[in-house]
Amino acid sequence: TGAPPNFGMDVVPHIHTASGRSGVASKSYLNMDEALQDSRENAQRMRADCGIMESVEGRQRAVALCSWHIKPDDEKSQEQKDLAVAMTAILENTPHFTEYRRVIQESIWYGRYAIANQFGSKNVRGKWQTTVRRWEPRHGDKLVFRYDDGSHDVDPDQVGIHVSTSMQSNLANNRDEKGRSRVQATESGLVFWLNRWERQTVVIHKHLIEDGPWDQPRMAGRIHGVGIRDRIYWTWYAMIECLQRVIEYLDRAAFGIEIWPYQAGNDRAKRETESAAFKAMGGGRTVILAPIPPGEDSDRFMPQLIEPGLGGVNTTIEIIRTYFGHKIKRYILGQTLSSEAESTGMGSGVADAHLATLADILAYDAIKQSESLTTDLLRPLQLWNYPKSSHISLKLIVDTESDNARERLQSIGQAYQMGLKIKADELYKIVGTARPDAEDETLANPQIYPPMQPGMGPGGPAAGPIAGGIPNPGSNRPTPAVFATPEAFAQSFGRALRERNLMA
Repeated sequence: TGAPPNFGMDVVPHIHTASGRSGVASKSYLNMDEALQDSRENAQRMRADCGIMESVEGRQRAVALCSWHIKPDDEKSQEQKDLAVAMTAILENTPHFTEYRRVIQESIWYGRYAIANQFGSKNVRGKWQTTVRRWEPRHGDKLVFRYDDGSHDVDPDQVGIHVSTSMQSNLANNRDEKGRSRVQATESGLVFWLNRWERQTVVIHKHLIEDGPWDQPRMAGRIHGVGIRDRIYWTWYAMIECLQRVIEYLDRAAFGIEIWPYQAGNDRAKRETESAAFKAMGGGRTVILAPIPPGEDSDRFMPQLIEPGLGGVNTTIEIIRTYFGHKIKRYILGQTLSSEAESTGMGSGVADAHLATLADILAYDAIKQSESLTTDLLRPLQLWNYPKSSHISLKLIVDTESDNARERLQSIGQAYQMGLKIKADELYKIVGTARPDAEDETLANPQIYPPMQPGMGPGGPAAGPIAGGIPNPGSNRPTPAVFATPEAFAQSFGRALRERNLMA
């Protein structure tokens, strides 16, 4: 009674759902996607394709440049809001945090990626806190994951990283709780297995998670992440094959084909013609020695140049660009209009549809990044700095929704005219300004707030509401947003909105 279904265990462990097993001795998955399984050299060459990396890095930068904030589980709890503010300051002290968030997005290419953090103490807002002192990326293909075969011999959540033989000698006496060396041999090389507290120093981000096919046991590790490299490999391979044919044709015949005839059966004429052709050979031309039957017409033995037609080359290059190139770009970005100019037709809405697809992809990446940074970075830092706050759940949110301030303010104005109550904090957020504190110097519309007089607070006398029915902002109670008329609402926020647009 009270136990979870099947006592919290798999009915059939995942590793047993494939036709075979690899890595039996170390009980670890192989990192095998389509690129690695076909050619590791090609998998590395794909990163040198600037057309691919333009799209990949553009997608990474788009997420890294989004703003972020920490959201408490209960936004009405002052304790949780104070903790969110404190953790925001701690994360803001992470060196190069924008690049940190871009680097973790390398998982979209490899399927998984990691950042190894080194922590230290730093004075944050007058208090010594544990923060990220420095960090380094860890290549996705270096990560190794355990699997659970039902024997409970290893931790199925354990993560390892590929190391060299020097690491094995350095950690020869470093063993786990069962006395086994933590540097173990696997089918893909030596791996150092992280224990639980070491795992807390590493942020691991995974992209698409899927199961491998039944008849491909070496690809069972796809359950720990599959990236763009896997999806586009064969399309890229076909594109490179076509490009190779074009380059081969240009190399052999781009500048023409030279035909050097000589009298058939005359060895001396053949040698002289071959020598003359070799001396006159130009770069990028194919030379053909053609034996011609003897005859009286001497013009038949004059060298000839046949100009090639480049129509086929241009057609092939266009196929490479528009078919293969666009196919790869559409998979990565969901469209091509963000990087190329194309005719869409006036009022067709094609451009908006393309950008909406890109927005969905970026929102997906941002939400997944939020989840990984919350569990692997924010939560450990929270418990190290505030161990008594374990009952509070904070979330790091990457903001992908751009506020259209003008449209939202118009909607709020219409809602106000219909009698709905408006939350002041939402208006401050839309306009892009912070709510002023009691000690802040403020500017207010004199048509709504009367000018300050000696002995008066920012909104009027120290006691009671001021004229117009607006509560006293100097009191201890929160000041609700109350406007006498919709025109007063528009006047109050119109100027701030214009200033915000000018700054943008």
